[in-house]
Amino acid sequence: MNTGVDEFVTRYIAAQGGSPMTVDRLVTEPSGLDLAGMTAALSDPRLGRLGIQLIADFMAPEGSLYFDAIFGGYRGQQDIRNWLVPAMAEIEFIDFVPTMPGELFDDGEGGTSLDEWRMVANMNGERIPLSNGVSVRRYRNGWLDWACDVYDTGPFRTPPPPESGVEAAPLPPPPPLDWEQVDLGDAHPLSPQAEQWLAKRPAGRYGDAPLSGLSHADLNDLIHHPTTGWDWDVVGDLFHPTESIYLDPIFGDFRGQAEIKSWLVDVMTKVGNIAFRPLGPVLFNGAASVQEWVQVALLPDGTEVPMTRGTSVRRYADGWVMYAADYIDTAPLLAPEVQAASAACGSTITVDDIMKYRMRQR
Repeated sequence: MNTGVDEFVTRYIAAQGGSPMTVDRLVTEPSGLDLAGMTAALSDPRLGRLGIQLIADFMAPEGSLYFDAIFGGYRGQQDIRNWLVPAMAEIEFIDFVPTMPGELFDDGEGGTSLDEWRMVANMNGERIPLSNGVSVRRYRNGWLDWACDVYDTGPFRTPPPPESGVEAAPLPPPPPLDWEQVDLGDAHPLSPQAEQWLAKRPAGRYGDAPLSGLSHADLNDLIHHPTTGWDWDVVGDLFHPTESIYLDPIFGDFRGQAEIKSWLVDVMTKVGNIAFRPLGPVLFNGAASVQEWVQVALLPDGTEVPMTRGTSVRRYADGWVMYAADYIDTAPLLAPEVQAASAACGSTITVDDIMKYRMRQR
């Protein structure tokens, strides 16, 4: 750990460690740490549950946003703290275990961090895995001004079977999807190398031999381009033939180019007329990319119906896409108005389509 970060955490524990966490606290001076320093400090195991207070301390006093997939959005350090401290105290039995290395991105405005994790409940001596999740945090002017935790709340909203004798705690309805979307402007042009790759690639191939040979920047551009990013034959060919993995909260996990491509071509051609409206830019650091979005149904009358909030992560190595994960909350998808919009926009996905893939998971 950076010496400055180590000293910061040591001082913080000395000053705050003996006192109970409280909501009666407002930090008005920034910590002096940059985004990398804040990220390192929050991962310091010496903090323990004091890390909850530190997250609130890092949030900008005014205008900052903390979004949670169950409880929705809170703005400003005081409101964030009033929710975060008691909410996390109620789930002290849950750990957030990293599933992949954290990433930092230069977004041109201060920086953005990415963390992927899994909730693990400690119950009666057993560790029970729960939902996977992702955290995106934006750093501005010495503060965190954006923290969004996206995970599938569907399992938490499903009542336990009556025979279990367990009564589930009531949860608020899924948060509204009235996010402010951003205009990313014209698409980044593909490089000559990417164009050549497209020209020599046999359409419809199913990955029996390596093809990519592309730079990670070209892979990232092809995946996020408004044309090639919706061509599932193309996207499938970008994945490593044998070592790649795609994680989807609805359909399951897929491994290797042929399996990933077969699933993408089958399912994504059945989703109907949908779009992913960006909530921020595609961020890329040479090894990974992340984008936040809202999925919307595009209805025949021209209206858009928000369906769910999501965050997509891609990781690259040795000229291939090695890892893809789409984090969404499935709970909003079950709302009657969303189900109706899904049918109206032309989706033909059925429960049988989902179970076909879920039943074959390793």
